[in-house]
Amino acid sequence: LDIAAAIAQFAPGGRAIADALTRLLGAAERAGVGAQAAELEAAGAPPELAQRIALAEALVPALDIVELATANELDPVAAAEVYFALGSRLELHWLRDQIIALPREKRWDAMARAALRDDVYAEQAALAGEVLRGGLDGQTPRQRVEVWLAENAAPVERCLQVVAELRAAGLPDLARLSVVVREVRNLITTAGAR
Repeated sequence: LDIAAAIAQFAPGGRAIADALTRLLGAAERAGVGAQAAELEAAGAPPELAQRIALAEALVPALDIVELATANELDPVAAAEVYFALGSRLELHWLRDQIIALPREKRWDAMARAALRDDVYAEQAALAGEVLRGGLDGQTPRQRVEVWLAENAAPVERCLQVVAELRAAGLPDLARLSVVVREVRNLITTAGAR
């Protein structure tokens, strides 16, 4: 691995995404970041540091987003806007939160939880890749997301219905969350088949 080349490839895009992150996140994610930052400040962290720590998890997909931007010859912030808009519309942040809240006292539970969480990140990146395939066609990133959602209305509605059922069922378990992640994966398959 050429570390200097990797830094040169990812650092500018990652920095641009980090700088734009608060405006890219959906309302629910911003609320979560705000609550976590307030909690850290109450514990004595300086406000700027508290905000930075609270945003750290949202930066996990930054390298994947930079790769998507490069593959589609787009600005990294535009690719990030598609990524996070999809996540908001499909409630993937909520889904990740439910996975993170799963018990992890036993080694296999922790490994299953981590694998499922990683799957959600991978599926969200793959969905963003589907939306970005062929570029933005003169649309804003959010318009492109809306067009893609409309073009895939039936599978999107089915996915959102499964999420709604999971929310209504109460405390989700690994089996139910796995079904929802599979439904997200089906969106990619369906969109790719079109």
